[in-house]
Amino acid sequence: MNEIPTIESIKLTPTRVPLPEGPWGDQIHHVENIEVVIAEVTGSNGLTGVGFSHTSGWCGATIAQLDEEIIPDVIGLKVSPQGLWRRSYKYIHDVGGAGVTTHALSALDIAYWDLLAKSLDVSLYDLLGKVRDRVPLYGSGINLNLTIEEVIEQVKRWKAEGYICAKVKVGKPDIEEDVERLTKIQEAVPGFPLAVDANQGWTLPAALRAFKKFDHLDLLWIEEPLPSDDIVGHKVLRERVNTPIALGENTYTLNQFNQHFEQGSCDYVQADLGRVGGITGYLDIAAAARAHNLPMTPHFVMELSASLLSCIPNIYASEMTDGGTWTALGIFKPSDNIKNGYWTPPTAPGHGLEVNWDYVNAHKF
Repeated sequence: MNEIPTIESIKLTPTRVPLPEGPWGDQIHHVENIEVVIAEVTGSNGLTGVGFSHTSGWCGATIAQLDEEIIPDVIGLKVSPQGLWRRSYKYIHDVGGAGVTTHALSALDIAYWDLLAKSLDVSLYDLLGKVRDRVPLYGSGINLNLTIEEVIEQVKRWKAEGYICAKVKVGKPDIEEDVERLTKIQEAVPGFPLAVDANQGWTLPAALRAFKKFDHLDLLWIEEPLPSDDIVGHKVLRERVNTPIALGENTYTLNQFNQHFEQGSCDYVQADLGRVGGITGYLDIAAAARAHNLPMTPHFVMELSASLLSCIPNIYASEMTDGGTWTALGIFKPSDNIKNGYWTPPTAPGHGLEVNWDYVNAHKF
């Protein structure tokens, strides 16, 4: 009989992963590496669950330190992910309800779920209850710095690989250059749905102008047009524009998402497993989004995010960023889960993702 273990020990590995193809950039970011905190939770049955959180190049040590503060409070407790999540969130809430706190919870929570599924000798996705056997993907690029010819080749490749749509960056100093680039993409790849990502780079007046300029392009969505914490601004914007708005990669809690849902400012929900408190936090947000008939289109930790979408009724697709999957970054060992534009979740016990420990340990700090 498979029994649910108690937590015996927790080991943390903070690592600074270089970007193989050079720095990432958009309207407001310049990212030279990804800092990842990996948590290994070992149970009383000798099995180990693995979880992770991430930042765009800084504050990984801060997240690891907060996890260190949580560890003594959970040693010896039964591996019950939702109960542990709520206990730890209450424990650390006074130092912040979102951000570093939810990042820290993510690493531990994902490890709890992995350990629980391994202890029951089932796939995490069978444990949660799959509603589909495969998940559609969309192609995405960190490509504001690329020539339009290079971006067109990206989009053509994504379509050829069976992806459901494409997403490209916008935010050139002259909005007319963005319009010209998007027009050329649509002319080169007609009929292929196109979304864009503004990466929080506009003020409200600039966003209103950009949406108007893009109106005739019939974009699938415009992502993060305003700073992520400007909840009122997104409401005002959504009431005055036609193109759908996607947001969530820099939104951290159920309450924050629910404010967007209630005021109608969000059309696609891009919560990030590594930032919203892991699987427990993500499932809460997905359920709230479902109540508002909104689809999940997750950001980052692509391999786990895509797998988790197999258990969520309300989805559109999972993002696959060129050079941004954790396999491409060297964090996970390669797999063959992608075929014809779809992701098939692993079937091994737990979440089924194998950390490339030789590479990770070579870059730990």
